[in-house]
Amino acid sequence: MAVIIIPARKGSTRLKNKLLLQVKGKPVIQWTAENCLRVKNASRVIVATDSQEIADIFKNSEVEAILTLSDFNSGSDRVAYVAKELNEDKIINVQGDEPLLEPSDIEKVIYALDKAQISTLAYPIQDEEDYLNPNIVKVVIDKNGYALYFSRSPIPFYRDIDFSQMVKNFETPVLKHIGVYGYRKEALMDFAFKLSQTTYEQIEKLEQLRLLENGYRIKVIKASKDTLGIDTKEDFEKFCQIVS
Repeated sequence: MAVIIIPARKGSTRLKNKLLLQVKGKPVIQWTAENCLRVKNASRVIVATDSQEIADIFKNSEVEAILTLSDFNSGSDRVAYVAKELNEDKIINVQGDEPLLEPSDIEKVIYALDKAQISTLAYPIQDEEDYLNPNIVKVVIDKNGYALYFSRSPIPFYRDIDFSQMVKNFETPVLKHIGVYGYRKEALMDFAFKLSQTTYEQIEKLEQLRLLENGYRIKVIKASKDTLGIDTKEDFEKFCQIVS
């Protein structure tokens, strides 16, 4: 069995206090956590937060809340802070702003850890606007499904054909990265306590690049459907429409 840990920092740069925004009487972080309770092969769901206000949401709940320090460089660093005291070997980092993840896709991430040290999700991009959007992270993979690189830039670049042709002619030309990571505990501890922030991680502001730059392999699993990470006001408005 695995443990799901949701890093939940109250402060956010693009959308203020986004995890506390209310939708149908529930804050975004509660939507995310309760969705994770539906994952069959996870024994616990923990919210790791620097906010007493967020922790108080989960009083008398199946979801556990653990208060952490504030000054972490990434969500996975916060997850590792909590995971180091746990016995579980499979640690799943679900971003707090991903309330619409399909639970069966999280289960796939967990199963992938039987053979991989690190796993994550992606979904094909069909819309050129998403492809060009720096808030949507792209990933390119090798023939065995392992990540070659993650970027906010449009990758791969289509040189001789247009976007629609590329999507039509190639099976997985453009993949959107979805904000969930599976770690075997040893790999997570290395990430947080042995590896320093790396060049591309700092440039792109993508924590997973720390692993790639240090030679770790990340298995990329195709999600069954697209999801919606809440990074902007527009994302939040879309979420409200979906669940209303």
